[in-house]
Amino acid sequence: MRKLAPFVFVAVLSACARPSDGPTAGGFYSATDPRTNERIPVVRLADAPMNPVGITPLAYSATDPGLSVLRSGGFADNRLRRGDVIEVTILDTGEEGLFSSTDSKTLNLGRFTVDSAGTVTLPFVGRQRVLESSPEALQARIVSGLKGSAVNPQAVVTVVEKPTSGFTVNGDVRSAGRFPLTARRERVLDAIALAGGASSGPSAANVTLIRGKQRASAPLSRVLSDDRQNVYLLPDDQLFIEDDSPSFTAFGAFKSVGEFEFEAGKLTLMQAFSRAGGLLDDRADASNFYVLRNQPVYSQVAAATAGKNPGTPFVTTKPAIYRVDLKDVSNLALMQQFKMMDGDILYASNSGLVDFAKLFTIYQKSVPTAAAPLPGSGGN
Repeated sequence: MRKLAPFVFVAVLSACARPSDGPTAGGFYSATDPRTNERIPVVRLADAPMNPVGITPLAYSATDPGLSVLRSGGFADNRLRRGDVIEVTILDTGEEGLFSSTDSKTLNLGRFTVDSAGTVTLPFVGRQRVLESSPEALQARIVSGLKGSAVNPQAVVTVVEKPTSGFTVNGDVRSAGRFPLTARRERVLDAIALAGGASSGPSAANVTLIRGKQRASAPLSRVLSDDRQNVYLLPDDQLFIEDDSPSFTAFGAFKSVGEFEFEAGKLTLMQAFSRAGGLLDDRADASNFYVLRNQPVYSQVAAATAGKNPGTPFVTTKPAIYRVDLKDVSNLALMQQFKMMDGDILYASNSGLVDFAKLFTIYQKSVPTAAAPLPGSGGN
């Protein structure tokens, strides 16, 4: 009877405080929602929603204007300023004019930069003050300066660069930097292209436009699909591209634990299970593998009335636990259909024998004894 006493004591301890690196399989069945204190049901994978409809990781409210709140007519101020680069082309349609001895009636004078004094020096017409002038006004002055050497002169002045009227692109792009606004009137997608494109996919990238004290954001996928989001840029606009890739976390008796990013709507539970390396053969309980999720709840009624009640949430979440029994072959097929969502947690519990072995190892250790006295220390 005395030989059985230590084992009974171990069994009692293992039932209430046995060592483990996470919750036991039984602990999931007593889990409660910390907000409502209601019991969280543990649902078999066969009864779980394989692909929730109408929910995306970057879902936005039907009343959210996104970038369209900063829409404008684009940069239309073409007045010349210091540092601007212009290109000048002159034409002469007369028979006895400036180009009478040449095959072409057109001459490209080249590109010129407005200097710190606000002037440019042009062939045939000399030094011209152009600060705050329009290209059309400079064209008229060039034509006036060519009279006498050209019969019917014409001039075309094109603004090539306006460094003082630029925008910046930062964040998750391949070539962040400052770029000039041109007569083409760049838009958000033009800016992202100039920066080399977003490093992450459209479904994972979020675009924020900062204009003075104003700020607006929208998923890149929305900017691509909705032309109203692809707004024109103004001088000193700042674009920030953020990688908002969904991810899941795996811990417990997996060969590889940690956080893993994935592309929204593309990853199945089987693929996520493989990324985590599968279960540890010597630790895991193959019949108790769990997916923990804040399950989105989509309200069609709230979405339909969102226009009348701005701010009404039509996407809420509810905690859910799905149990996967890998010993049941049918679960392998279901894992290939079950789609992962952002924030999902995969947990593989230890086998009961593993936790028992840990506890048994603790009680198997001998109790430390007092050290023997050193020779000559006076001990008897």
